[in-house]
Amino acid sequence: MRSFSYEGLKNYLNELDEFHEVEIIVMETPSRCYHVFLRKIQDLDKLTTKAIFNIDCPETKQ
Repeated sequence: MRSFSYEGLKNYLNELDEFHEVEIIVMETPSRCYHVFLRKIQDLDKLTTKAIFNIDCPETKQ
């Protein structure tokens, strides 16, 4: 699992070749977090920019 800022998440998703659905845990405050599923990059516009976004990233071989 990796954590991103809003801009970092946007950059990460833009680097992916293609995705169909990505589960993201949005942490606005320690007491307010929720799960969302993004189906397209434009769905990010519906989320707050003032949060930490956690996502399970596929393992990359080095």
